[in-house]
Amino acid sequence: MTERRNVLFILADQLQAWALGCMGHPDIATPNLDALAGTGTVFTDAYVEFPVCTQYRGVLNTGRYASDSGVTNFGMGPDLGTRFLADALSEAGLWTSYVGKWHLYEFFDMAVLPEQRCGFERFNGYQSYNSYREGIRFWDEDGACREFVGGHRTVATADIAIERLREIPADRDFGLFVSFLSPHYPLEPLAEYEAMYAGADITLRPNVTQPDQVFTRTYSPPSPQPFEGDPNFARYGASIEDFWQFYAAMVTQLDHEVGRLLAELQELGRADDTLVIFTSDHGEMGGSHGRMNKYVWQEESVRVPFLVRSPGSPTGTRIATPVAAGVDIWPTVLDWIGADAEPALPGGSIVPMLDDGSAGEHHPVFAEATGMDRGYTMVRNGAWKYVAAHGSDDTIALHHLGDDPYEQNDVAADHPDEVARLGELVREWKIDVGVTP
Repeated sequence: MTERRNVLFILADQLQAWALGCMGHPDIATPNLDALAGTGTVFTDAYVEFPVCTQYRGVLNTGRYASDSGVTNFGMGPDLGTRFLADALSEAGLWTSYVGKWHLYEFFDMAVLPEQRCGFERFNGYQSYNSYREGIRFWDEDGACREFVGGHRTVATADIAIERLREIPADRDFGLFVSFLSPHYPLEPLAEYEAMYAGADITLRPNVTQPDQVFTRTYSPPSPQPFEGDPNFARYGASIEDFWQFYAAMVTQLDHEVGRLLAELQELGRADDTLVIFTSDHGEMGGSHGRMNKYVWQEESVRVPFLVRSPGSPTGTRIATPVAAGVDIWPTVLDWIGADAEPALPGGSIVPMLDDGSAGEHHPVFAEATGMDRGYTMVRNGAWKYVAAHGSDDTIALHHLGDDPYEQNDVAADHPDEVARLGELVREWKIDVGVTP
């Protein structure tokens, strides 16, 4: 069997699970990610535990749910004394590095302070700045700022990630985490990708309806006021069809840059001993149920692409067992490199499924969101998906995804036994992670 040593974790931002060719989209070109899927495993039913940028990153770095770690809102970060995933990888002898969007502790255009880097030895990124063409600044571990004037943030992220790969000594094992902003709004692809989809008829999910407002303004940098004066609004802000043309262009450009990174891994001779994971911090509603963006419990928000290439494992495998795209990362990478497990953490390793190419053992998968009137706790158990209010036991919805994959029929009133059974799972989970009414 291939010696297991390295981890390359690639994170997209706001990428809907079904916006890839390997996930069944007929119109969006993703040849590099499709190739990754063909040489690895596609987990078709992967869920994030809190479908928002900051909160997902808190889960990823701590291995704990947001309500447990306390990272439940923007501008928050885990306790600085926490033992992080990067710490565990460093203790196992890996050279650790992070590249790209961070979005923990702060949420504006600024450097990430050394104490805020969650244990990564090398770091080249920024807090949060939602522009692809302006203000492209990355700060390295020494605090030096590098600006890409006239460039594109997606290209710059791949450029730095490739440089970091090349810096790794040949005799060092590594854990490289690369966080792209794309395809998170604003939708600003390079002209060549925009032209690919100009006027294209992009297939929409059957539950899509025209939202009252398609456009999402940004806060860092601030959109013009009123936002109708934003040039991006003029390009795609009025029509969900226009939105999807630009979103498709963003996805295809992201695919190209991921392809460059994977090609470099191969060129350096590290592909055969590197676990590659590609996923997203949350999805994109994209007009489903008349909604845009994320946060909510519907599939388009909480379900994400999850592609894994494990050298020496079966290839071209598709597994429908629900998995957690946050809490399962820590145990998976430690298991893959042969390090000791973390028994106190809630996630589980997917390595046995990778090695066998099998569905493995199913465990309930949870997601949550807190705040305002939209707080909820969700559990996916088998084909059933149950959603309750976060601060109470009140039922919000019950769906059987086998019969109703687009969540158009709430059947809670018809299945009181399932409501009771799944409601108990949610109550036990809340106790475990410390949720109080």
